[in-house]
Amino acid sequence: MGLPYSKQIHHAFDQVTPLVVAGFRVLETSRDIAILVALIQVVTCLLLAVILLAALALLITVNPDLEPERQAIVTPVIRWLASWVSSPEDRKWLELVVFVVLGGVFLGSWAGYYVMRDPVVIQEERIGDTVADQLAEETEPGAA
Repeated sequence: MGLPYSKQIHHAFDQVTPLVVAGFRVLETSRDIAILVALIQVVTCLLLAVILLAALALLITVNPDLEPERQAIVTPVIRWLASWVSSPEDRKWLELVVFVVLGGVFLGSWAGYYVMRDPVVIQEERIGDTVADQLAEETEPGAA
């Protein structure tokens, strides 16, 4: 005769449990990858916008027919950038802005890592504990 029905169910549960935990890990990894891809897309869009502006400024600068536009658009921006970088008073502000931006990037990266790391670990431990508790309760002699 075969195994009793409840032992077959327990055996099947023992085989499926690791697959469920592995599937949960795959879903968590997929979520992390989706967030990372979205962040990369935002940064890519910003970089493409800056490249577009630089290309337009270059076209205005090298086209002799667009001399009034160059005088009105490109020259003031370039003068502003040159004065900001060349004058010592403004260079302190430039250093402060670079420091704040780099600090923000560092803190954002650290916070993103911390936020993305903890919930996954807690949920994986909870699932592992739940499965282990269920298995322990079912395999105890005298359990109802």
